[in-house]
Amino acid sequence: MLCYDTETLRASDRTLPTPFQLLLDTSGDQRVLTCTAILRHLPGKRLVCRGVWHQRQPVVAKIFLAGSGAKRHYQRELQGIEALESAEIATPAILFKGTLADGKAPLLLFQEMQGYQNLAERLATANTVDDRLAAMQPVVQLIARLHAAGLGQRDIHPGNFLLSGNDVMVIDGNDIEINGWQPLSQRQSFSNIALFFAQFYPQFDAIVPPLIDVYGNCRNWPIDPEIYTTIQKKIRRWRDWRHAKYLKKTNRSCTAFVAQKAWHRFMAYDRTWYSPSMQHLLRDPDAYIKTGTILKDGNTATVAKVTIASQTLVVKRYNIKNRWHALRRCLRPSRAMVSWENAHRLLFLGIRTPRPIAVIEERWGIFRRRAYFIMAYLPGETIDKIVHAKIDDSQAIKSCFDHLATLINQLAAARISHGDFKATNFLVSSSQLHLLDLDGMTAHRISGAFKRAFRNDLVRLRQNWPDRPPISGRIAELTDRLSL
Repeated sequence: MLCYDTETLRASDRTLPTPFQLLLDTSGDQRVLTCTAILRHLPGKRLVCRGVWHQRQPVVAKIFLAGSGAKRHYQRELQGIEALESAEIATPAILFKGTLADGKAPLLLFQEMQGYQNLAERLATANTVDDRLAAMQPVVQLIARLHAAGLGQRDIHPGNFLLSGNDVMVIDGNDIEINGWQPLSQRQSFSNIALFFAQFYPQFDAIVPPLIDVYGNCRNWPIDPEIYTTIQKKIRRWRDWRHAKYLKKTNRSCTAFVAQKAWHRFMAYDRTWYSPSMQHLLRDPDAYIKTGTILKDGNTATVAKVTIASQTLVVKRYNIKNRWHALRRCLRPSRAMVSWENAHRLLFLGIRTPRPIAVIEERWGIFRRRAYFIMAYLPGETIDKIVHAKIDDSQAIKSCFDHLATLINQLAAARISHGDFKATNFLVSSSQLHLLDLDGMTAHRISGAFKRAFRNDLVRLRQNWPDRPPISGRIAELTDRLSL
């Protein structure tokens, strides 16, 4: 098994293979750490891995690699853990604190909490409102204890809480902010709890009021309607901030994405799809379009279904019709880029759409030319075909339009207009409704502008079934409930 030193780890990229061994600055049979799985890797900065220490002890190792900054981050992690322990907040025990054998990389070994799962994993199996409340309540109670002890979290998120039954632990001492051991004020507390709630999809907002009550009871603070409104406004601001931050990541190289920029080309793609076959497609998408199954062949766009390494994808090429079209489009983000960002916007909000895989823009400096949007292929039927085939099946029609009502409410809550509510842009796959054709989608900051655009969307939706008054009636009911 390979044994690495600090310089090797600093030079490694995200393809670092496991298992491997590290030598610690200690003695005897406790010297060897075997890393079996990488949990997080920020190349050249930090490495977190699951491993085995002292031959049989399961641990989580956090190794600080960032040159001159490594010691500072190590100390901040250690101070955060010590603050949690002083406040009697449960956190995994530190089994070793020191450096690698070469003395260049500080590290901490934590007890691996077997039988625990983080809050995100717990919520993934919570299918009802009651289940979600049951999972969230002990975490909110622990957050109230943190705040009462004068501790906040810079980037409070579900991954920082480990649960086993109703037992909750806090991890990531680097994220802990110490407020001089004075309890956090209402302003600080509500801002931090709002940041926590902003980590979840908007459909979770329905359980925020009872959780605010839980928090208020823990702090002995009466919660009035004004406080609900204040926290909900803070949640929206934090969510918008997180959203903007996430969308920026989709166009640069990071843990989740790879971005490559040159004079003649820009490309970004989902890192999990990296493979030699995928690289061939990204280098020459036109070759795959020619040999694929053409789904649409128009002046403005060509769409093909292609297969690489047993995976089926959809490649959408946005064409340039003529020189005047090229002139109008050259300084604007391409429709492929708009689709790429909007797909990630929807997924961030928990709204289903085919998974975005890659975006490619042909460029000449700052001037854009043709562009490609690559997404996962989803087998299924559009709702126009379902309505046509099952118009006499009232249960099937009801199920279809219940899904449509949920999607419309999600878009309305997020102030997103689509721009083209054709029935063919709603795909039912695996009994779930997905939204397609996102290049005309807009996220609105101003309520009035959103309402005008969304009314137009709903008018377009009703036009899909002019000869089906019961169907149009269902859409009208949705419009009335939205109070647009």
